[in-house]
Amino acid sequence: MLSNNKSEVEGNHNIVIQNVSDSTITLNVGGEVKEIDRKLEELLSLLEKLSQNSFQSADKTYKVETISHANFDFILNQAVFAGLPYEVKENASSADNWALSLSQELVDLDIAVNNNTIFSHYGWLIEVFLQKMSTEVGKATTLRALSFMTEAYQASLYYLCVIQLAQIIQKNKITNPIFTDFFKTTPENQVLFDFQQLLLLGAEALGDENFVPEIVDFVEELSDTNSDLYNVVLYLDKIRRQLIHNQINDDSSLPQLLEDYRTALIFWLRKLTFIAKYRLVSMKEINIRYKLGATSKEFIHLYGELHGIYDNLVTRKDYTQLSIKDIFTFNQSVLLFKGTHIPTTFKEMYKNQNDIPYISLSPFIIDQSVFSEKITQTPEIYNFGGMNGKNYHFVNFKNELPTGEQKN
Repeated sequence: MLSNNKSEVEGNHNIVIQNVSDSTITLNVGGEVKEIDRKLEELLSLLEKLSQNSFQSADKTYKVETISHANFDFILNQAVFAGLPYEVKENASSADNWALSLSQELVDLDIAVNNNTIFSHYGWLIEVFLQKMSTEVGKATTLRALSFMTEAYQASLYYLCVIQLAQIIQKNKITNPIFTDFFKTTPENQVLFDFQQLLLLGAEALGDENFVPEIVDFVEELSDTNSDLYNVVLYLDKIRRQLIHNQINDDSSLPQLLEDYRTALIFWLRKLTFIAKYRLVSMKEINIRYKLGATSKEFIHLYGELHGIYDNLVTRKDYTQLSIKDIFTFNQSVLLFKGTHIPTTFKEMYKNQNDIPYISLSPFIIDQSVFSEKITQTPEIYNFGGMNGKNYHFVNFKNELPTGEQKN
């Protein structure tokens, strides 16, 4: 069950948001209750006057320099979060039919699906946890089954953030300290990194230049503190944090918690079906074919799609070969392409070279297998997981949260 949202103040210098109304913010300043106007400038002025560079809302601490109008209301309203909306609970999905709910949403986008391809449309990072949720272990009433769901949420949130970070770096739009905080965070702290704020502030930095324009509308709805999506996200994040901190008991309340979390997760994933309009591609290598005296060059791209679990490894090739005249992409990288038919998308590059239909998500996401001499093998996907000193740390994309339960 959810713990009390009221935060406890320790010491004499903590600043905690205890309540918000349409016009005011109620804070606990070192044990003293203080009320100010609900304005970002008022809060920042108070913090500066008190020589404080952070404050707390609900169970999370925020640095002053990472707060802007893009995430101000989002952060404030966590202090009065009341739990999963009743309207969302009414649409509960059972452990057996939740995949059909995702399937219907994809069909509504005119995307052809069958029982074997529903999960693949969400991409490699998210798909693996959806696959785990559909197993007998994933359907069990255990904390491990809950962890599959929490990491399906976390992987999808990470995916959206990485799509934006790749563009922010390329466009040199590092406008907020949270972007550099992401790179500097140690691996042990990455598990609790605030990707919600990274998503909101990333959308603010990119504006209408987002490679995935659907993220703009998605973030706008997420920023509406009266929306079901806002409350669902707070719930998904809160339960995940409680699981990490061993604050959830494996008792009679767990079945209801699992049902509620599954319902919230499916609500969230149905909002993300626009991801199915894009494809992740692992670029193995690019070779040049050039004849003496020719006026053009051909670049032979060897690539594999990362939307779908590879199987029949012994009998089929994992990589597709495609020749493109005078144009090449990024070698040994994981690319995100607009469109669902990659050969056609490649050919679109002929028509307008100024509108490149892909971005590179490496080195945030890497396929270690592209560096191997062996061509036919399952991709080994890793994602950036923080820094140890000056060393970059990468983690396997399908790592699970430790729950103290025996892994199968």
